[in-house]
Amino acid sequence: MDSNPTIVLVSGAFHVARIMDGLSIELQKKHYHSQAFGLVTVNQPKLTIKDDATALIEKVLQPLIEKDGKDVVLYLHSYAGFPGSTAIKGFSKDERRAAGKPGGILGLIYQSAFIPQPGNTLLEMIGGSYAPWQDVNTQTGLVSVIDPKNTFYADVREPLATLAVGLVLPQSLLSFNTPSDQTYYAHTAYDKRRTYLHTNQDQALPPFAQDAYVAGSGTQWNVVPLDTSHSPFLSEAPKLAEIIKENVKAFQATYRDVVG
Repeated sequence: MDSNPTIVLVSGAFHVARIMDGLSIELQKKHYHSQAFGLVTVNQPKLTIKDDATALIEKVLQPLIEKDGKDVVLYLHSYAGFPGSTAIKGFSKDERRAAGKPGGILGLIYQSAFIPQPGNTLLEMIGGSYAPWQDVNTQTGLVSVIDPKNTFYADVREPLATLAVGLVLPQSLLSFNTPSDQTYYAHTAYDKRRTYLHTNQDQALPPFAQDAYVAGSGTQWNVVPLDTSHSPFLSEAPKLAEIIKENVKAFQATYRDVVG
């Protein structure tokens, strides 16, 4: 397991890190260590995308890469595409190897995720108005999910779906309205090392929106269709772990090609 990269699993808005427990178990069966990370804007009305990016850097990427010199594959779910696209600055394997440093991000896996351009807001990327399943409370500064089971977990079996619903929390309203900083997924270090997992039955982030994000990103992605709703890490954890493994192997092969 030590020779394999660490898979960093970043959950999206409204979710806590525990939502990735099942996927972590399946990855461990395939000899991959993983680290789940829940974004700090969940249930925190005063925090923004910038706080999420800073937390991802300071609590995950710096310890794993800067301190321990580990190779990492970054898995970004939904809203996590916003802070993740910023936080990766300077952490790619290519950039670190050029600087004579160990470790780095081998590749990126975006799962039904936003792919922002600098200056984009989350609200803008969902069409300029809040979704029908979102309940906005300007007094608390939080956005809640009206029907999380059908929105996020439509294809998740019981009792897991009910357990997942119990973990859903409100999301910072500021995270919807704060513009994205500079993004780095288009860096040449990630050429042939970007995967987009397209969830074809998604009730939270419609497939046509996912198509638009990929097309508008200005760069190439390996698009992998999944016949699931928004949470394949719950509904199809064994299959998803295998897909992650296949993509990790493909990322690693590009580095062998460079060395050869």
